[in-house]
Amino acid sequence: MPNRWVIILTSLFLTGCLGEYLPESIADLYETPPFTWSYELFESTITEDGYTRTIFRTNDVKYWTLEGSTIWTVWGEAEAVFTSRTVRMSKSSGFSTGGYGIVFCHGEHEIEGYKKHAMLVVMINNNRQYIIGKAVGGVFTDFGWWRTTPHLDSGGAPNLVTVTYDEEAEKFRLIINGHEVDQFSDNDFPVLRSGRNGYIAVITPFDNFPFTGINISFLEDKR
Repeated sequence: MPNRWVIILTSLFLTGCLGEYLPESIADLYETPPFTWSYELFESTITEDGYTRTIFRTNDVKYWTLEGSTIWTVWGEAEAVFTSRTVRMSKSSGFSTGGYGIVFCHGEHEIEGYKKHAMLVVMINNNRQYIIGKAVGGVFTDFGWWRTTPHLDSGGAPNLVTVTYDEEAEKFRLIINGHEVDQFSDNDFPVLRSGRNGYIAVITPFDNFPFTGINISFLEDKR
């Protein structure tokens, strides 16, 4: 049985710069830990070679709970059918098992009479582990719990994470530092094949706010 836990989509919806996505609704509120949309904690700049570097950093104790918390963001308009995405990511501070990674195929779907967020998620941590899953209306279902791979570099080193979709086979592939490590499918309603892209970061109860905080870098070609 896949592990499941309930998470909150909070109303931290601040007005942002042009091109940032502002959700139209939030999912039903459940019990902790919180699962929070934000744009202000993900700061982006353009590098000299045209890539977009996004930094997630915080040591704000309002995000630090006994149950942990997850913060995510998405941007822009909905993409066509997902084909491929590559992000170089690293975590220079924060508890080593706290996950961070990418959101893709995000959208809002009519489910049981309510409009709810749904997204696919791939995360890694600094202990050479990765996890794949899907969040729908505040409930995350993993496609297999945290798995260890020697193809991930540990200790905060940069890792190149690629996700591709084979439309004919109806399978996603996860490639880490040039090595295919997993394949997965999404066949449960709502089936996700397109949508917005974004990033995600987990704050664990074992982080040390406000003294140490979290610093994560994402580097991606968005052109």
